[in-house]
Amino acid sequence: MVEIRLDGQLDARWADWFDGMTLLPHDDGTTTLVGSVADQAALHGLLRRVGDLGMTLISVNAHGSRA
Repeated sequence: MVEIRLDGQLDARWADWFDGMTLLPHDDGTTTLVGSVADQAALHGLLRRVGDLGMTLISVNAHGSRA
């Protein structure tokens, strides 16, 4: 399980673009992407997509995943 916290709001329509991750918008203007990644290369791919959007990365937390 991976949690990626971003500065900015994304809604569920972006889930496909982020490989099916669950997007959780928060009242403080941030969004958390939650889901599983196959490996570290997949995680790096997700982080590149964050950069492609120009969003600020706040944190990345891996919980019991291989990433």
